[in-house]
Amino acid sequence: MRRRLLFVTLTAVITFTAGCGSSSPGPNGVQSKSGDQIVAAAVAATKQQSSFHFVETANQGSSRVSVIGDVGRTSGDEHVTALDGTHVGHLTLLLAGGTAYVQGDVAGLESFTGLSAKLSAKFTGKWISVPSTNQGFANIAGSLAVKTAAAQFVKLPGKLTRGKTSTELGHPAVVVKAAQSSKSETLRLTMYVATTGAVLPIMVEGTTRASGTPARSIVAKFSDWGEALHVTAPSVAVPIAEVQAAAG
Repeated sequence: MRRRLLFVTLTAVITFTAGCGSSSPGPNGVQSKSGDQIVAAAVAATKQQSSFHFVETANQGSSRVSVIGDVGRTSGDEHVTALDGTHVGHLTLLLAGGTAYVQGDVAGLESFTGLSAKLSAKFTGKWISVPSTNQGFANIAGSLAVKTAAAQFVKLPGKLTRGKTSTELGHPAVVVKAAQSSKSETLRLTMYVATTGAVLPIMVEGTTRASGTPARSIVAKFSDWGEALHVTAPSVAVPIAEVQAAAG
């Protein structure tokens, strides 16, 4: 099973807001660093957190994807809603006890897992368990554990340039702009990083564009740093090996 990247950028990106969860609210000096140094510091600071909450949205024409997630050190959950014209799909991802789990409706499973419409209908509403030994585990669990999620969500791609300081979502921040282009894709993102307390990302926004397609707008925010998570593994789940066998 594979997870289709929500933003389809040249690398996976998410962003974050608010509650910087530091006991030291004083200046952290990050605004004097280069864009590369700021992003590296934000990745490192995020990896040190015990948990965070995020909300992200991506819009492209009549399509919209939103994700609400809570990420911990060894557990997490994400709730995905995808709107494509008049079609709506839902998918829930869990990480608990070293196993990843997926549950969705027909549209959600078909869109995000690569299952056929027939198999999506067969497994709709059922939890599917994915052990760490399965090749699809990393694609699901990578965004549900703090250390791997920090690398996916905070490490911006392309050329990084430090911008001005500002106030974003009520927090003093420094801007880092990311730009990347190829013959087939372009990316322009802006990340706001806290200049007081821990060097944590506040928000990422911007656009990506693939050749011949409308631009995709992105907004992502973080909050609730360090709050306790309570993720419980489903009591009944279909092993991914059974799903893969059905798919042939």
